[in-house]
Amino acid sequence: MAQGDSTVQEVVRKVFAQGPSVDEPIIVHRQEAVREVLERPALVDKLYRLAQETLKAKRRESFGLVRHDRPYLYGAIKGMQALLKGLRDLLSLLEAEPLARAPFLGLRDRLRATLSPAFFWEAEEHLRSLRFPRGVWMAAGIDPWGRSNDFTLLPPENRGSVWPFGKKPREYVLSLHPRDETGSRILGELREQGIHEAAKALATAVEEVSRFFEALRAETAFLLGATRLARRLDALGMPRAFPKPTGAARLAFRGLYDVGLALRQGHAVGNDLEAEGRNPIFITGANRGGKTTFLRSLGLAQVLLQAGLFVGAAAFEGSLARGLFTHFKREEDSALEAGKFEEELRRLSGIADHLRGGALLLLNESFAATSEAEGSVLGAQVVRALTEQGVRVVFVTHFYTLAVAFQDSPGTLFLKAERLPDGTRTYRIRVERPEPSAYGEDLLRRVFGER
Repeated sequence: MAQGDSTVQEVVRKVFAQGPSVDEPIIVHRQEAVREVLERPALVDKLYRLAQETLKAKRRESFGLVRHDRPYLYGAIKGMQALLKGLRDLLSLLEAEPLARAPFLGLRDRLRATLSPAFFWEAEEHLRSLRFPRGVWMAAGIDPWGRSNDFTLLPPENRGSVWPFGKKPREYVLSLHPRDETGSRILGELREQGIHEAAKALATAVEEVSRFFEALRAETAFLLGATRLARRLDALGMPRAFPKPTGAARLAFRGLYDVGLALRQGHAVGNDLEAEGRNPIFITGANRGGKTTFLRSLGLAQVLLQAGLFVGAAAFEGSLARGLFTHFKREEDSALEAGKFEEELRRLSGIADHLRGGALLLLNESFAATSEAEGSVLGAQVVRALTEQGVRVVFVTHFYTLAVAFQDSPGTLFLKAERLPDGTRTYRIRVERPEPSAYGEDLLRRVFGER
C-alpha cells in the first residue's frame, strides 16, 4: 500500500493497529469513500499532494523569514496566507470533480458553506491589517497606581470614529526625540503588549487550519494506499469485494484468499464457506494443506472489513469483532527463560486478560508443545470457557482428540484441508469431520522418496 511512501506506510500501520471499528455506519461510510477513489484514482492523488504541498509551504513561509521585528507575527501571517491558498485550491479541486458518493460530497458541501468569497476577502483583510500599514492603534487602561494595563489592539477603521456625545475628548501627543533610545524601547514594549494577543490568536488559527490539512493528508494517505493495493490485486487477476458487515454471528464468503500470500507469490487459492452462527470452528487435515494460510486469510479479511476496505474474495459477509487476537506457535525461547509450552501458556494468559464477548480469537497449533492427550484436555477447557463468554474461536489443530471432543457440541463447525487420494494438496478447505491422520507420511515420501 505504501510503495515506498513513508507517510502512507505510517498512516496505514496506525489505522490497522488502532483496533477494529465496531460501528457499522462508520465502516459503510469508509467503504463509500474507498469506492469513490477507486472510481477516480486521480482524485485522491491530487488531494494527497495538495495537503502535502500546503503543509510544506506553511512550514517554509513560517520559518523562512529574516525579519527581526515581530517574527512570530509575520511568520504566522505568511503561514496563514499559504494555508488560505491551500483552502482555495482544495475547494476548486472538489468543485471540478464529478463527485458521486456521500463522504466526498459532504466534504465539498461543508467547505463550500464555509469558504465563501466573503470569507477569503475578510481573512485577507485581517492579514493586511496585521501588517499595520497605518501604524498600531491600541486602547489601554490605568491601574490605581498609575501603571498602564489591559492593552487591546484596535482595528484601523476606529481611527477616524466620530465622538457622538458632544465635545470630543482631549487628545495628548507624546513625541520621542530621535536619540531617545530608552523611550523608544519602552514605547516598543507597550506596543508589543497589544500586538501579542493578536499574534497569539493568529497563531492559534494557523495551527487549527494546519491540523485540518494534517487530517486531510492522513485520510487521503490511507485512501491512496487502498487504490495502490487495488491496482496490485487487479494486475494479478485476484478478486476483491467490499464486505458486508453484519451484526449477527455470521461468516460467509466465496473465493476468500490470503492477500499477503497473493502479493508475495502472485497467486493464491480461494475458499468458500457458509457458517451462520457457528462457534467454535476447528480446522484439521493434512500437513501443509493450507490450514494456516486459510486462518491467516480469515484474520486479514476481518482487519480489512473493519478498516472499511475491500477484502481478498469474490464476496464476503462477516459479523464485526470486538477485537481480533491471534495465538500462533513460536520457536523455542532463545533466552531459555521458559520452555516452549510455558511460553505458549503465558502468551495465551496475556490474551485472555483482554478478551470479551464478541472478540475473535485465531489459534494456530496452540498447545502443540505438549502431548496430544494433555494438549487436548487443556485446549478443550480453554475453548469451552471462551465460547461460553461469547468469544468466537477459530482453531487450527492436529489434535484429533481435541477436535472430536466437540463433535456433539451444537454450533461447532469442522473444516478439513483437502487431500486427494494420491496425496496431492489442493489447498482448499472443505466442511468435513476430522480424521485421526494428518498424513505425515506424504511428507516423508516427498523428502526421502518412496523407500
